[in-house]
Amino acid sequence: MVSHGSPSARGKRRRKRRLRKRIGLIAGSVLVAAALAALIIQPPAFLRASSEATPTPTPQPLPTPSPIPSPVSTPTEGSVTDVKNELKARIAVSGDTGMRNAAQARVAQRMAIEAQKEPYDAFIICGDLVYPDGDADLTRKSVIDPYAPVLKDAKLIPALGNHDVQSGEQKSIMSQLGRDSAWYVEKIGPVRVIVLDSTRIGNSQQLAWLRGVLAEKQPEGSWTIAAFHHAPYSSGDHGNDRNVQKQWVPLFEQADIPLVLAGHDHHYERTKEIDGITYVVSGGGSKLRPVDGASFTAKAASLLHYVDLLVYDDRLEGRAITPDGKAIDEFTVKR
Repeated sequence: MVSHGSPSARGKRRRKRRLRKRIGLIAGSVLVAAALAALIIQPPAFLRASSEATPTPTPQPLPTPSPIPSPVSTPTEGSVTDVKNELKARIAVSGDTGMRNAAQARVAQRMAIEAQKEPYDAFIICGDLVYPDGDADLTRKSVIDPYAPVLKDAKLIPALGNHDVQSGEQKSIMSQLGRDSAWYVEKIGPVRVIVLDSTRIGNSQQLAWLRGVLAEKQPEGSWTIAAFHHAPYSSGDHGNDRNVQKQWVPLFEQADIPLVLAGHDHHYERTKEIDGITYVVSGGGSKLRPVDGASFTAKAASLLHYVDLLVYDDRLEGRAITPDGKAIDEFTVKR
């Protein structure tokens, strides 16, 4: 079973990191000011000799120092992110990850590099956790080990994909990842993540559960997003999943869910806003297929990547990041 720190422990570590960086900035500024004061009070001999030979200029007041910046974190070399002070949560998103190959390792490494700047609070995997057919004995090698540096701080939020259920061992996979159900809710800061099992779209129990969850009143300032495997909108090889569109999309629209995350097609794609919802396909976690784009597409690329999701009070900021640290897309979802 995967283990990770409690939300309070993660918060304490984050505050300690910020405090150490701010103390470093303040200490540096104090040292510079002290050095300047020493030069004024007791200048070196060569400066005193020069001042005796020439008239002493009228002392000018020292300029008022600029306020010491107190960013959430300092930039990491190669990082594309710019994490701001008002950040409420940071979530990594990837899908179709479980190949245990060099491509998966490259994406995982980039995620770990970005996490050095500001650790992730959660890591959502949008299905196909264990290729090729959901062998539960490969769960650790497929999911836990590759992302161990990230999972030191991040809560793992897995969803089942079609490859995970082929062996019939999906319950064991989810159990090893700390989950006793294929559909559940996880709260990350102000974000409520609804995880669904799109391999059982027609399951009446799941549908009733989803209706009940969406009907629950949320605290002011909360966000609700959904994550699962089969994409309702995709211009890739599998295309739009009509069952998801029929069964779940109307419920998402009624509940004003602003962002839906999926995988299944092995590329990156973000739709234009469709009836108030932005749909993201993040299926380039370990393998790729071509993508052309469609009339509903805002951005599409057949590139290895993961999505870096930054949560603020008034917006969600997302960017798709490649293993070499380039942002292939950036977007903002507002309330």
